[in-house]
Amino acid sequence: MTSQKKRNLIAFASIAFLCLMYLTYAPMVNRDFYNIKVLFKPVKYDKFDRFWYNRKAQEVFFKNKNGNTLHGAYLPSEKANHVILVHHGQYGNISYHLPMVGFLLQPDDALFIYDYEGFGKSEGSPTIKGLADDANAAYDCLVNKLKIDPKKIIHYGSSLGSGPAALVAAEKPCAGLILFSPYISLKTAARDIFPFMYIYPDFMMTDYDFDTIKSVRHLHKPILIVHGSADSTIKVTNGDLIYAAANEPKTFMRMAGQGHGVYLTDEMKTDLLRFIRNL
Repeated sequence: MTSQKKRNLIAFASIAFLCLMYLTYAPMVNRDFYNIKVLFKPVKYDKFDRFWYNRKAQEVFFKNKNGNTLHGAYLPSEKANHVILVHHGQYGNISYHLPMVGFLLQPDDALFIYDYEGFGKSEGSPTIKGLADDANAAYDCLVNKLKIDPKKIIHYGSSLGSGPAALVAAEKPCAGLILFSPYISLKTAARDIFPFMYIYPDFMMTDYDFDTIKSVRHLHKPILIVHGSADSTIKVTNGDLIYAAANEPKTFMRMAGQGHGVYLTDEMKTDLLRFIRNL
């Protein structure tokens, strides 16, 4: 074999290897890797602690679009002036997130939190499209099974849960929307975290995504956005763009120097609770 042929063969093998690696790590091709290792961090459990904040939670089981049974917890109140529907983040299960939203549970308000497919006691495996289906199923459970007036429902979406929260709030009647560390789309968030993903066009990223800007443009209810200015996981520019697109009335709590896990002072909690009371 001549030197030129060897060089051509090496070049061909190198290109073939790079193409193989490119396709292998494309999110559309290797969904299981990105879903299980990157995007979703579910934790399963068998027993749920039903006592939270001096209230006994009602365990609620309901079906999603796929026919899988999802698990939720409803913390009632006598009046239930508002019902906070919590769409939690990527990690753990509802028992991990209840301690972070307990301050929302005022005497005259109720709270409903649920686990996506594959989290906690929910059946199935999590997917991006499944998040949207699960969020809709949770809302429908509140309205149809628990007989909650849609005008009392306030969506609370944190991080991963901000996309589905905004989507359902825009499509179905509600009182308002609260977004913590939201993203404009999962594609954008993924590229910010993993810059190498810029080599993939949109159609190779995922077959479903959330468009939070589109959702808030369709929403004509009060919206509150909370985002840390130093967030390195979901950049605060996402919050800026969502706020700019949202209709009035809208509020943006841009937390100077804070990262993804926003710490709320008592004053900030008071402001947030005032937003809820005024709905």
